[in-house]
Amino acid sequence: MKVGIFPGSFDPITVGHIDLIERSLPLFDKVILAIGQNSQKKYLFSLEQRRAWLEDIAAMYENTEVDTYEGLTVNFAKEKNAGYLIRGLRNASDFDYEKTISQLNNIVGSGLETIFFIAQPGMSHISSTIVREIIKGKGDVSAFVPDQIYKDIKQNY
Repeated sequence: MKVGIFPGSFDPITVGHIDLIERSLPLFDKVILAIGQNSQKKYLFSLEQRRAWLEDIAAMYENTEVDTYEGLTVNFAKEKNAGYLIRGLRNASDFDYEKTISQLNNIVGSGLETIFFIAQPGMSHISSTIVREIIKGKGDVSAFVPDQIYKDIKQNY
């Protein structure tokens, strides 16, 4: 079984994330949407909220599941018998950073491969970091997050 892991903080999940999920699904028997937890990072949304949103999204696709993990992504991949990581690249800075991480993951993860997807032209400007800043500033994020998440953000935040 070919298993790919799409790791991220998903704080919040964006339409860019959805695009990567949809583009990766035909390549794998299963795609695990994995929320990494980093104790050094301050999140806008709780792990429970991010997981609920991701499970909402995953329910739209047959071969996805949602999980959370702490520690190294390569260890989580081994635990899940996944041979691939799924990553998106928006620009050259993303590429430089992700290339290095990919090479290290390949060594530490005993051959763990990273599949890169280039952001669609209309999505290369979208990042969770920017979306969080717009939310904090009470701006409209409807163009950047899925409808069900936008409704929840608008109602609760």
